[in-house]
Order: sequence, then C-alpha cells, then structure tokens
Amino acid sequence: MKIERSWGYYRVLEEIGPNFKVKELVVNPHSRLSMQRHQYRNEYWLIMEGEAKIYTIEIDPRTGKEIVLLRGMSRWTKFTNAVISVNDWHQLSNETNEPLKILEIQYGEKCVEEDIERKPLL
Repeated sequence: MKIERSWGYYRVLEEIGPNFKVKELVVNPHSRLSMQRHQYRNEYWLIMEGEAKIYTIEIDPRTGKEIVLLRGMSRWTKFTNAVISVNDWHQLSNETNEPLKILEIQYGEKCVEEDIERKPLL
C-alpha cells in the first residue's frame, strides 16, 4: 500500500515479525523528511535512484549548542548506503530536480511508525 506524505510517499514491501521491515521511500524533488530519531529501531538506507543529502544534529564542542551538519558524504548517490542507529538524529533531503528513491530496511526491538521523535528545525 502506498502512503502519501508531503515529501513524497513510502510503501512497505515486507514485514518479518516485529523486528524487521523493508520499505521503499520516494522523496520528491526539493523535498525533505523531518529531522527525527527512533528509540527502538535502526535503519539501513540504500540509494536506488537520485541523489540524497543526509543531515544530523551534533553538539558544538566550543559552545555546547546543537548544530545541524551534513552527515558523511556531501551527497549520497546510487548504490551508496547509510546506517542510522537508534537515537541518531537524521533528516533525508532531496535537493535536486529528480526524484530520490531509497530502499529502507528497519531492524531492532520494534519497527513501528509510532517510534518517531521529530525535532523542529533549528
């Protein structure tokens, strides 16, 4: 079933008990998901099409304040992958003119949509 969101859509491709879920995410051009983290699950993202930017939140060692940074590479392209660990802040962004397609594998204690904490933009 296709679930529409303001940023695009997702489809659950497979659920294997409460601990594993496979999804397809399609992020529209110039769209992004919320800055979020999960208490009970990890996520593995494989870029299938398009180009992604992944943002995270870290603490500035000089000021002690939260700052938003690009995670890892400046751009994630086809066949690159990222692991999002439990409690890691992350935001997926498509800043191009083409759709972004991601294969997401969720794994952990619980893989449910309710396991999401959103943070307002800094």
